[in-house]
Amino acid sequence: MNRRQTKICKYLGFVLRHHPEAIGIQPEAYGWVEIDALVANANAAGKSITRELVLQVVELDERKAFVISDDGQRIRAVVGNAN
Repeated sequence: MNRRQTKICKYLGFVLRHHPEAIGIQPEAYGWVEIDALVANANAAGKSITRELVLQVVELDERKAFVISDDGQRIRAVVGNAN
């Protein structure tokens, strides 16, 4: 991962694991969050991320800290993976 992707990975961990309220999202059951809502709220909070960057980070993360739903619409942090 490049430096930007690493920063996004850490940010996703912060939001999805610890503080979803920091960007005004409420995870569904089992921690699922709509990717489009995550991106929109993160951008409204001053971050500059895209859906494509989120998907790249999930794909490239060696720790496999995040998973995308089968339909490709939601993301969640993987339980038991320490960021």
